[in-house]
Amino acid sequence: MGLLELKSFLKQEVVDVSDHDVLPSWRISCNSTTRRIVKISLSLIGGIIQGCHNDFVFSSYLNVTLFQSFKYLKTLNLSYSYIRWQENQGLLRLQQLETLDLSGNGLTSSHLQSLMELKSLKNLILSCNSFNGSFPTPELSGFENLETLDLSWNSLSDSPGELDATNFSKLRNVVLHDNYLNSTEILRLLGSLPSLRSLDLSSNMLGMESTLSNQDLITLGRLELLDLSRNYFNGSIPQNLGKLSYLKALYLAGNLFKGSLPVPGLCELRRLQVLDISHNRLEGTLPSCLSNLTSLKVLDVHDNLLSGSITPHLIPSQKFLQFIDISKNVFEGSFSFSSMFNHSKLEVIVLGGTTNKLQIDNDNQAGNGIPLFQLKVLQLSNCSMKNAPLFLLNQHRLIWVDISHNKLSGAIPSWLLQNNTDLKFLNLRNNSFTGKLDPFPQHPLSSMVHMDASYNHIDGHLPKDLGIVLPNLQYLNLSYNFFKGELPSSVGAMRKLLLLDLSFNNLSGKLPNELVKNCTDLGVLKLNNNNFRALELGNNEFTGGLMTKEEFYAEMRIFYVSNNKMTGKIPNGIDAKVLLLQSNSFEGQIPCEGFFNAQVVDISHNFLSGQAPSCLISKAFSYVKLLNLRDNRLSGNIPAEISFFPSLRILLLGNNRFNGLIPRQLCQLRDISIMDLSNFFSGSIPSCLSNVSFGNYFNFVTKNSLLSFKGNILSYMSGLDLSCNNLTGAIPQSLGKLFSIRALNLFHNHLTGHIPVSLSNLSQIESLDFSYNNLSGRIPSELVDLNFLAVFSVAHNNLSGRIPDKGQFATFGINKILLSSDETEEKCFVATYGVFLLTFGALLYINPYWRRWWFRFIENFIYSS
Repeated sequence: MGLLELKSFLKQEVVDVSDHDVLPSWRISCNSTTRRIVKISLSLIGGIIQGCHNDFVFSSYLNVTLFQSFKYLKTLNLSYSYIRWQENQGLLRLQQLETLDLSGNGLTSSHLQSLMELKSLKNLILSCNSFNGSFPTPELSGFENLETLDLSWNSLSDSPGELDATNFSKLRNVVLHDNYLNSTEILRLLGSLPSLRSLDLSSNMLGMESTLSNQDLITLGRLELLDLSRNYFNGSIPQNLGKLSYLKALYLAGNLFKGSLPVPGLCELRRLQVLDISHNRLEGTLPSCLSNLTSLKVLDVHDNLLSGSITPHLIPSQKFLQFIDISKNVFEGSFSFSSMFNHSKLEVIVLGGTTNKLQIDNDNQAGNGIPLFQLKVLQLSNCSMKNAPLFLLNQHRLIWVDISHNKLSGAIPSWLLQNNTDLKFLNLRNNSFTGKLDPFPQHPLSSMVHMDASYNHIDGHLPKDLGIVLPNLQYLNLSYNFFKGELPSSVGAMRKLLLLDLSFNNLSGKLPNELVKNCTDLGVLKLNNNNFRALELGNNEFTGGLMTKEEFYAEMRIFYVSNNKMTGKIPNGIDAKVLLLQSNSFEGQIPCEGFFNAQVVDISHNFLSGQAPSCLISKAFSYVKLLNLRDNRLSGNIPAEISFFPSLRILLLGNNRFNGLIPRQLCQLRDISIMDLSNFFSGSIPSCLSNVSFGNYFNFVTKNSLLSFKGNILSYMSGLDLSCNNLTGAIPQSLGKLFSIRALNLFHNHLTGHIPVSLSNLSQIESLDFSYNNLSGRIPSELVDLNFLAVFSVAHNNLSGRIPDKGQFATFGINKILLSSDETEEKCFVATYGVFLLTFGALLYINPYWRRWWFRFIENFIYSS
């Protein structure tokens, strides 16, 4: 609930003029003495409905004949029940029915004719239906006992041509808000009804064609409630307002009234309990005669152009006042809270505005007494206060506190949290509070949903039990402070969190996994300008773009936002050692700045395009060990500067649009373990690729030690994938020197010649795939010595001769070697067995154990650097 909704609720609580019974859904009530059913509610919604709901789908009609036996029924709620009107005889037998709610049933004026026999009807609620055009006077004239009529949320536009008051002699309450009525004539017509006490015409268009005149108010002298809010009225408020001497509630908010308040007319409303003239253009001062309104409970004049000072004699009687809002005006001078200490019923105080002319006297001196009131809402933003009012120490029922945009200093008033267990909203933004969030409450504050302490000077560590104390928080903004240390894991207990802003602090460490795992509704996360070393937000549904400020990434060691729905361009300046952005929707070119300290870079499965910038390769990636650019839209040649990657172990460029010759500079990457070049390369396979180790060893060098992983799982991840290209010529004999390679994939090319006998030297090979080429000759019998071979495919070639049937070949069968079927045929850009089994990506995506192992390794590696 926002402040506007809360204020509206509190204002409605203080006056009771025309409320009708709001029925809970699906309820039957019996008279305790006669045991007769007197109330039935079959509302499919129930409760208080704000606006109309037209998006419900019903499986069947409600047959109203089922009520015909309830002859003593007095109250029936059928709102949003999709009534079958052609069988309405059941309703007509309810001759003692007094209250009928037919809201949201698509009714028109013609349906009213069938209800004329309900002579005992007193309250008829027809909101959210399909009434349009003129006010349905003829159709309603038969309800001679009607006391309350609700036609709100319809499409009525015209006033009744004439109105016979004798047909509506008992009508007390008329509710017509949220229609399209456009003439003040309806005021004079409805005002002629002798019993009318409450009239709600808010949210119409009465002021579009005329101003509100003295003549319009002449017939309204018996009204107790008049609501003309949001009707586009301009000009002045009529001077003869004082003629409405019985008025208890007057709502004129949200119009364009200007000029000064109508004096003395306004001050003659001695019975007035609610005065709401907010959101207008009224000028001048508040008249001193307002103090004559001794019955006033609500005074709301906010968002006008009222000026002058607020003196004690302007505040209405201390006996009844519950709500005062004078904010967003141009008042000046000082305002003393002590002048209201005796207002024992006061619950809402809203002061301040954007002009900072009103000075608040905090009365922070001994002897000023203790207020008799217990507030629910206190808003003192933009009041130039230097100290928090001491009377707040005695408040224990606060729901909403806003003391933002002042000059408050000293320790943060954490006692507000301790003293007010029902607090929902706390705004301390843009002050000069210092110190720590200490003492922090020890008991959970389950009501708190919004907390903003940004733009202060608060330091120290965040409370360890922050999320446990505030479990239902939806909005937390602590940006622009001096918090340090790690973000406590207890933030994961705030499962309803929608926004978390911790930017511009000195926080460090890694983001707790509990935040990402538990806060599944989190829509806005701002962590820029801190010292976080690890940000792990992968496998969520985050949207939007990445922070563009380079300061955000300055101390980052791990930046992990893979598998989300993020868009936009990858910004410059990302300098994390581990950068994981795969499986998003990033687009544009790879940035030319950044990655200078990167050791693991995975930006695969995005929509990146353009060429791989040589400017980037020449300046960055000098430490990179894994580079994964697979499944993007990158094109052009691979820059010759790729040879500047002395530490590269894994290079994955597949499923892009690279073309041209395979650069011989790749042969200088002698320590490569996995290389995936599946693209649109042409020409021959460089014979110098035999210089690459492909798994002979796999070392990670840190500042303190040399970590060798020979014999570990990393040593098994070795392979060369040149599939799905346009390569021609023969398979080089030199590839037989790749003694440690585990997978060699050359399928879907245009290779010719024989299968080299030298491949029998690949003693560690597990997968050989030469399918979909133009190879000829025989399958070398020497390949039977490949003891680890699990996959061998030469389908769709021009091979001849005998198929080896010894060694591993004895376990294959002809289908696995020469033939292809719907089950074995592979298409380009779909990874083969070798890629799935032996590439780094497969281990991370397919095997959860190795995924966890890899990230533990990365963390240990990063934090030992």
